Amino acid sequence: MWYYSFEKQQVGPLDEEAIKGLIADQTIIGSTLVWTQGMATWLPASSTSLAKNLPQVALPTVAGANTPPVYSTVYKTPEMEVKELNDLFLWFWICLAGSLVTFGLSAIASMVLFYIILYRHWQLIQDGYARTTPGKAVGFLFIPFFNLYWIFEAFPGLIRDTNAYIQRHALPIKMQDAGLATAFCILTLLCLVPYLNFATGVALLVIQIILAKNLRDSAIALIQNRK
Repeated sequence: MWYYSFEKQQVGPLDEEAIKGLIADQTIIGSTLVWTQGMATWLPASSTSLAKNLPQVALPTVAGANTPPVYSTVYKTPEMEVKELNDLFLWFWICLAGSLVTFGLSAIASMVLFYIILYRHWQLIQDGYARTTPGKAVGFLFIPFFNLYWIFEAFPGLIRDTNAYIQRHALPIKMQDAGLATAFCILTLLCLVPYLNFATGVALLVIQIILAKNLRDSAIALIQNRK
């Protein structure tokens, strides 16, 4: 299974026949960065086994020029992605704990990190069947009133789409129940109700921590089981 870069977004997994189709319609060209299992890092398609499927273009030679190509965009290896997710969760914890001594100020940072974890998870299931993109999943949560509905798409929707993704690709990953994510959404809405928020705040905090851990663990499992 292959992944390729399009507008700085990772797309895949796709089988080789699908990749050949994208090469035929020039969605993937020689300079497009691609990755598959066994590669240490992302490389241009022309530097991989896909080169044989690329149209042969004669390039003008420049006398004395023997400079290797330089690629400005650096793509992460699976190990780097896993480390990044673990670091995000660690800092989420630190900021959440720090809110006790910063009078809640670092809680804002913990929410930002929580949304980054959410964004990264949505990135991992973009195979053409996901209900939304990572940018919309997080961005629409900041639209007043609409976000009261969208929170159920961004969180329980992610769990359902991830389970469907696991089934489609026959990955050896345990599927999750969307109940925890749904409870998180309901408690978030209840916290908007005056006085009731005192009763639901602690429960929301506990569920958010568990949900963040589950999202982190699920994302790591997806990375480690890429085909």
